[in-house]
Amino acid sequence: IVFANWRGFSGGSRDMYNEILKFGSMIVDALRTYKHPVFVYIPPNAELRGGAWVVIDPSINPSKMEMYADVNARGGILEPPGICEVKFRPQEQLQLMHRLDAEL
Repeated sequence: IVFANWRGFSGGSRDMYNEILKFGSMIVDALRTYKHPVFVYIPPNAELRGGAWVVIDPSINPSKMEMYADVNARGGILEPPGICEVKFRPQEQLQLMHRLDAEL
């Protein structure tokens, strides 16, 4: 069981220097061939973001890995500032809004 509460890594020169990317790829390599069940749980108020999500994503070994999260947990590939920079055209934004909220 993995209790996940990690922020991601940036992939910048500091992460390269500290070998964070190297160790992340070692975890992915180990999970890819792991023969036993792996359960990833994101507890209440925990956060799994960016590169940390990529390292323990269940698609690495779908027959052995499962991920669960508390309803109050947060997670995603992009950090919040990156999400804010995603741009929608006005028409695409309206379509998305209406798809997500039937009362609009």
